[in-house]
Amino acid sequence: MAQASTFKDRQWFEKISRSGYFFGALLFHLIVFFMIATWVIFPAFHPPTDDFTKTYLPPSAPPPPPPPPTPQTVQVPTTAVSTPTTTITSVNPTATFSVPMPDITPTTTPTNVQQQMTQPVVSKPNSLSAERLTQIAQTEQGWGRDRNNILESNSDPKNITAKFPVYLASYANGDWGCNSIFHNGKLDAGSLPNLVAKINEWSQGHITGEVEPTPLNIGAPELMDKKPPFIFFTGHKDFILTDQEIQNLRDYLQVGGAIWGDNALAGRGSRFDVAFRREMKRVVPDLDKNFQPVLLTDDIFTKSWYPISKVPEGMNYYAEPLEHLDIDGKLAILYTPNDYSDMFSMRILPGDTGIMGDRLPTNWTGPPLLTSGLFLHNNNVFFRNFTLPSCLACQQLGMNIIGYMLVRFDKDLLLTP
Repeated sequence: MAQASTFKDRQWFEKISRSGYFFGALLFHLIVFFMIATWVIFPAFHPPTDDFTKTYLPPSAPPPPPPPPTPQTVQVPTTAVSTPTTTITSVNPTATFSVPMPDITPTTTPTNVQQQMTQPVVSKPNSLSAERLTQIAQTEQGWGRDRNNILESNSDPKNITAKFPVYLASYANGDWGCNSIFHNGKLDAGSLPNLVAKINEWSQGHITGEVEPTPLNIGAPELMDKKPPFIFFTGHKDFILTDQEIQNLRDYLQVGGAIWGDNALAGRGSRFDVAFRREMKRVVPDLDKNFQPVLLTDDIFTKSWYPISKVPEGMNYYAEPLEHLDIDGKLAILYTPNDYSDMFSMRILPGDTGIMGDRLPTNWTGPPLLTSGLFLHNNNVFFRNFTLPSCLACQQLGMNIIGYMLVRFDKDLLLTP
């Protein structure tokens, strides 16, 4: 058995020794072994040098504090002198010096600090400069108001007499004519003519607005030539004003003009809402001047033709607060975010009991003012709240707004010579 096993082992070894596959595989594995053996997987650890140790080791404990100094001897004079002094003896007995004692006797009655902190801070109201008042007085001459009317009105719109132009503002990159009807390029009907016609009726001839058929290009010199009491600024879209439009609006506000912006795409965060806020801050970039809510106690709601106790609901029942931005404490920009302009497009007939439809009667002889058929046919579908009572409330607010625009400088103008 042993001889047979030895023979088989020798036979197996001879087969392997004559096999080229065996030596090829052996050679391949040896090459791979020596290649991998030269790789550095983990670098050897080297202790830090002396320089590293000196630089980065934490410092040793701080030295102990010095012993306390010898107590100083203070000599207080017992007699009254004009300038009392104190002699201080230092640790070194040979070095002496004198320091004059300050007079700490209070000369005024102490103030109650707590009372001073709790007193309300009263800010001084902004005042108009004499130069600006002169410019405003010249501007208001074009509004059909004289000094006697300003004196007699007592800043109450119900007491004024005025005849003034009303302009729809046209501006770059916007759909400013979205709620107007044009014929041969002239403003023929729509929200603004409807509102002004109703105001003329309600005021019984005391104030007469005349809607100019040609929209006012705010980027042209005509804005400063016309200088109306306000310009009506509306639209749906995002827009960016040109630099010339920004400068013209800034100059216009300085001489007493105002901007009434109405969002025809109701709601905060809509395209027009974002654009109008952004662009008006380019017109008035002062950091201390920002849009603020119009309070229900302000004159727009309380001191005009119609006392209004809440913000009227606009298109689709939006009733967000009105906002204003002032210059020198006076209204410069008024923003109504609830789409009142489309609510103005309802033509309310005399007597306020009915509306004019989208087709004129055959015997109609008045101006071509009519209610938007688009809103009538899609009421309570796409356009909600387009009803006679709601539109009537919005137009009453519009009359209050225009009246306030006319009298907001009256008290200041009476102080001018």
